[in-house]
Amino acid sequence: MNAVSSFFLKLLLSVSLILSLSPSAFAEPPNLSIVKNEIKTYHDSGIYNQELTQAIARAHHYIMAQVKANDHQAIKQKLAIVLDIDETSLSNYDDIIKNDFTADRQAIHQQILKARAPAIKPMLALYKDAIEHGVKVFFVTGRNHSELKATETNLLKAGYKHWSGLYVRPDNYQQQSIVPFKAHARELITKKGYTIIATIGDQYSDLMGGFAKKEFKLPNPFYFLP
Repeated sequence: MNAVSSFFLKLLLSVSLILSLSPSAFAEPPNLSIVKNEIKTYHDSGIYNQELTQAIARAHHYIMAQVKANDHQAIKQKLAIVLDIDETSLSNYDDIIKNDFTADRQAIHQQILKARAPAIKPMLALYKDAIEHGVKVFFVTGRNHSELKATETNLLKAGYKHWSGLYVRPDNYQQQSIVPFKAHARELITKKGYTIIATIGDQYSDLMGGFAKKEFKLPNPFYFLP
């Protein structure tokens, strides 16, 4: 290595070291109170509902296109869709704000047992239209089995009727992620002879793991579930 090459190599290493120790590498995260207020503004301004409605409309259009295509097949498939519940079919926004985004599992459990979450209206419209066109609807949720009865009650009160299946997480579920449970539930549905044309959820973990032709992610800035 000649002197010039050695010089530039040392210079490059020095710059890399400086950059790695620069303040930007340890930037202060956004202030939590400010972020919470931004999320509230995002919801209360109507932008959240607008983006949510647009995402559901895309799923709705796709599902109806799949129904139309299936109607023209000589051998028709048994079509199904899979829906998550919280922040997909039912809204918990009032409780989220009441809890200041920080409720623990026991508090959430008590809120679920009250069975009072309202429907997300564009999803309810999609749900009813899918059923009217012969598509079977299955709910697959991270709610626990101990919350099954309250969940059924809440769905019915919110206007969701005639679903074909409701899969809840076993109370003894040990996985850190909900993905294995939800993927397995979709697998069980396909083993019943259904083609899952769409799975819709507000978390990426609602959608991962396969066994669906297409996934639709809805906006949710309120919380993250692995």
